[in-house]
Amino acid sequence: MVIDQQQVAVITGAASGIGLGLVNACAARRMRIVAADISHSRLEALSRDLQFRNIEHQIMVCDVADPLQVNALADLAYTQFGQVNALFNNAGIMINGLSWECSVADWQKTMSINFLGAVYGIREFVPRMLEQASPAHIVNTSSLAGLLSSPLMGPYGASKHALVSLSETLLYDLQAQGAKIGISVLCPAQVTSNIMDAIDTGEGKQHGAERLNDFLRDGIRQGMAPNDVAENVLDAIERNAFWIFTHPDFKPTYAAKTDALLNERNPVFEQVICD
Repeated sequence: MVIDQQQVAVITGAASGIGLGLVNACAARRMRIVAADISHSRLEALSRDLQFRNIEHQIMVCDVADPLQVNALADLAYTQFGQVNALFNNAGIMINGLSWECSVADWQKTMSINFLGAVYGIREFVPRMLEQASPAHIVNTSSLAGLLSSPLMGPYGASKHALVSLSETLLYDLQAQGAKIGISVLCPAQVTSNIMDAIDTGEGKQHGAERLNDFLRDGIRQGMAPNDVAENVLDAIERNAFWIFTHPDFKPTYAAKTDALLNERNPVFEQVICD
């Protein structure tokens, strides 16, 4: 899809991290923007910035774990602009710890936001995209953790693996219908964001979760800038690329995992956090 001025982008998790980078990239191309986030204060600050840049936009507080709120987001976008050319299912959280010690609420919250949030976005926007005359593309933000598993990251990894599978299935479904809707899945490694801000390991510290969190925080602080990630994403949209990676140096690890699968070798985690 060629990105043009006046096309419409809908972005969840839009007020920080990768979402904010996507807002900036779309604004730089003079797209019209519908920015959704859980934080009203960050959305208000974003709206002021977009007004200063003379970008036509709408903001909406939206918890993507609630299908009714995602429905309202789609209604807002189509009522205001009549089309959506780029949907970024980007909102996400991280909860970690030993798989059997993460609470049911932790599992439900992570799956509801990271996975079902994208499901609700697909259900609300795809039927309308199929009816519009203008082109469309959907980008689902997964993670490196959607391709490689790690200890202490059960809820997060499971949700992101599910999102990779959903994205591939959605691609096949749309191809079978002859639909002109592009699909991409973004699998970033370390990107500067505030995803760790809500982490509270508490009881999990004794099992190494705090060491994992320190490692993740260090990586995120030194990670790729969200604006750079967003430029890669919009380039992928124009190339109609399904896979979007931020750190190609992980590709040998993907290859090693595939080789182990083909040769039926048991998984072995490569230690990255030293004692």
